[in-house]
Amino acid sequence: MAARGHVQDPNDRRLRPIYDYLDNGNNKMAIQQADKLLKKHKDLHCAKVLKAIGLQRTGKQDEAYALAQEVAALEPTDDNSLQALTILYREMHRPELVTKLYEAAVKKVPNSEEYHSHLFMAYARVGEYKKMQQAGMALYKIVPKNPYYFWSVMSLIMQSISAQDENLSKTMFLPLAERMVEKMVKEDKIEAEAEVELYYMILERLEKYKEALDVVRGKLGEKLTSELQSRENKCMAMYKKLCRWPECNALSRRLLLKNSDDWQFYITYFDSVFQLIDESWTPPPEEEHSLEGEVHYSIEQAVKFIEERITEESKSSRPLRGPYLAKLELIRRLRYRGCNDEYKLGDPEELMFQYFRKFGDKPCCFTDLKVFVDLLPSSQYTKFISQLLAVIPLSAAAEGELALPSDIKALQQHLCVVQLSRLLGIYHAMEKKQKLAAVRELMLRYRHGLEFGKSCLKTELQFSDYYCLLAVHLLLDLWLEGEETAVWQCLTLLEEGLSHSPSNAQFKLLLIRIYCRLALMQSTYSTTPSGG
Repeated sequence: MAARGHVQDPNDRRLRPIYDYLDNGNNKMAIQQADKLLKKHKDLHCAKVLKAIGLQRTGKQDEAYALAQEVAALEPTDDNSLQALTILYREMHRPELVTKLYEAAVKKVPNSEEYHSHLFMAYARVGEYKKMQQAGMALYKIVPKNPYYFWSVMSLIMQSISAQDENLSKTMFLPLAERMVEKMVKEDKIEAEAEVELYYMILERLEKYKEALDVVRGKLGEKLTSELQSRENKCMAMYKKLCRWPECNALSRRLLLKNSDDWQFYITYFDSVFQLIDESWTPPPEEEHSLEGEVHYSIEQAVKFIEERITEESKSSRPLRGPYLAKLELIRRLRYRGCNDEYKLGDPEELMFQYFRKFGDKPCCFTDLKVFVDLLPSSQYTKFISQLLAVIPLSAAAEGELALPSDIKALQQHLCVVQLSRLLGIYHAMEKKQKLAAVRELMLRYRHGLEFGKSCLKTELQFSDYYCLLAVHLLLDLWLEGEETAVWQCLTLLEEGLSHSPSNAQFKLLLIRIYCRLALMQSTYSTTPSGG
């Protein structure tokens, strides 16, 4: 048990066998050993608590609680008893009792840093934010360390979050937290990144976006180093709140020059470009465009910038998806504004085809492309799918047999196409016989794909699981259309899939869904009057 490492009193040697029994799960022996010890040392409180833990773990909760309360009533202050009681109350799911325990300990030993910090954490577990604030300040007065001061600040923030009255949150809790942090700023006592993060959080919640931006851009912002681009992300968020689109644009453009694969910056870049166009923004004469540097404020500049990112990507040693997806996103936005044809960015169908050729073997390819399928005319769906299938290296063992992938990359490509077919409604348009034939084909592909996953752990998913899932969804469609036997096929396929991928959550959720539907139907049938 964790408590053993902190035992410092002379009773350590006597208590050690009980700890060992409890650690090894031998609770009955722990109780017997505690009883032996208590016969010789009746006032050894920790032994009583350890016995109570043994009783709790053997199902004798009432006896354990009575014994624990007997010790707690004595208001112990030794580490062994306090930590053992904490463990016991946690196992009883009674965290509120821990607060009373340490409240008593703090009264008896008012200058104990350890007991005050345990009291603070006990309040945190039960959500007593007001008492957390008081405990944090009491601790800071005893030991003036920054973390303890900011525990109190964080407690105020938690009070503001949990307050039912939002007005109270913004007029009392957050302003008080702000003043507390400002005091530390004026005294130049801010030491850690977390303290700056708290200050930023307070200003953001108070909607003091300019002040928050000044903090991030200033000297305090230099402490924001633990996360990649943490400072830039916070600046970007504040620029958006303040509608400072030139700075938004310049910063996102600069960050994309560093990393042209970060999708969030593409979205911000496009948002800002079109905002500036709508506002007819022009750069100030003989001055910098913005605090963050050069600004793009026309469609021509945006088109050129994206084309440059694609050119740069072609020179990269690692293929980057961002620039290609950004081009499709720009086409979508230009189409929405009714001016796509003017800029000759290319045919979306061809661009998506080229994207598939480059990244089709990645599991993310489907989720990337599904966002842009609305750029395709519905009359081109079948042609598009056929075009994708034509470039996948599939091979048949003999003429007339099903062409199957020879490696995992080809399997991933084919899976992507199958999922796109489902998304575009190609399966939905099939007749019943065609759907059943598609189910048989998908299951053949699923079972063939299991060969590639023979070395997978039980916690890993099989590469071909999506074939099975798609087959099940087709059968569910048939069931909802009135084909009663389809549901039993669903269950059979899902149980088969689960036997190969025990950790597949989608298999489990579908099974739960179907079993619940069947149970509901059975219940409905059983309660229907015979004359009905």
